[in-house]
Amino acid sequence: MPIAKTIKRYLENKHIVFDEINVPTSKSPLEAALKSNILPRDVYHSVILRDSLGLIMAVIPVSHITNVEALSRTLRRPVEPALPTDLKSVFTDCEPGYLPPVGEAYGIRVIIDANLSTPNDVYMTAGDSTCLIKLSRKDFLGLQATALLVTNFTQALDPRLAQEPETQTAELAAMAPEELTLRQRLEQLTELPPMPDMAARILSLHADPNADLAELAELITQDPSLAAQVMRYANSPFFGYRGQVDSVHTAIARVMGFDMVMNLALGIAVAKPFTIPKSGPLGLDAFWSHATFSASIVQELGKTLPDKAIRPRPGLAYLVGLLHNFGHLILGHLFREEFLRLNSAVAKNPDRSVLSLEQEHLGMHHGELGSWLMHAWHMPEEIVISIREHHNEAFNGPHAVYSQLVFIADRLLNSYGIGDAENNDLPLPILDALGIDEVHALNVMSRVLENRESLETMARQMVA
Repeated sequence: MPIAKTIKRYLENKHIVFDEINVPTSKSPLEAALKSNILPRDVYHSVILRDSLGLIMAVIPVSHITNVEALSRTLRRPVEPALPTDLKSVFTDCEPGYLPPVGEAYGIRVIIDANLSTPNDVYMTAGDSTCLIKLSRKDFLGLQATALLVTNFTQALDPRLAQEPETQTAELAAMAPEELTLRQRLEQLTELPPMPDMAARILSLHADPNADLAELAELITQDPSLAAQVMRYANSPFFGYRGQVDSVHTAIARVMGFDMVMNLALGIAVAKPFTIPKSGPLGLDAFWSHATFSASIVQELGKTLPDKAIRPRPGLAYLVGLLHNFGHLILGHLFREEFLRLNSAVAKNPDRSVLSLEQEHLGMHHGELGSWLMHAWHMPEEIVISIREHHNEAFNGPHAVYSQLVFIADRLLNSYGIGDAENNDLPLPILDALGIDEVHALNVMSRVLENRESLETMARQMVA
């Protein structure tokens, strides 16, 4: 497949002089540059991102990667990798991972890191893995005339990639595609994991304002495993129900309520199919233990907030707590080797924060990964935001109360060796914003821990 028709026609209409450079078949533009003895900093490609305004094309050399968090801070709005469905609808004539860095040709906003210097001869991806486009610096910059200049949103992959061609070593030339960062691999995904069928059906019911108890009970009963989980939870001492819960209908009508069962079922249905190794600080055992405790604390804290205007819906608060570390499930499901390395690193470095280890080993954190997929699945915005921001103490945007409650819950749980919080210091600014104090938060934690055995049993049942 030659140069993508869209970009070839665009360059010809602009009267741009260019050469088509054949390169060895490669798994990434970086590998193509290395195999062709072209300095990676001279080869530009596009990374497609998205924010609240739509798609953004980041034009960067293949020697660098995007720092989405830095870009989000600069633009003052969340930025995340685009979805494969977005790319398919726009770049119909291109291979994934080889998208040409000319946003105007595809009607996309463009950003460029103003701190990067442009070489005299520029190579750029052409929409195909077997060729690059070579053109002059002047013409390349002319193609970026409408781009927004942004500083410091990229970072070098490896200092070796900046070496001059004559000093490139055999080690550099042999750099393997496996050394691509997780973010780069995410950007090159061609398919999304599908939402589990039961989760999709519950989410549809979740969005129906006329849904009633009978419909929810009937839907959950169609999945015996899910129904058993709901009834076991309703029977737990946590709810103090004196009777026997022998049906999903009873669990909804007499114990937990419609909203709570809806969100509990949705959380279980979303997460259950994603199997990861059970052992280790990020394994499935630890995930569900953290999830069940956090969900209970978030729900109970939310119920007690004095300001009714910000008080969250109890069922949704529970769901937020249950799914806030969903990114670790996605990591283990899509990128198993990276998950295993991270799980091992966390076990070997108990004094280091999980976030710092994620940045070191993955180049991104689990909140970015989890919120990316939740957004793709059209989950409630409260869930997407809380997953992305639950480690961000300074976040104060829409639905901040949910991520703030998770932040507090994680700090409370840290004292008991549960979860991935950096420490157990309660954030006074967040407590003030919620209208509560440390004593109040600790009292809620104590009440939840009265049912510790019940919560641990539920966590084990989630793994089974």
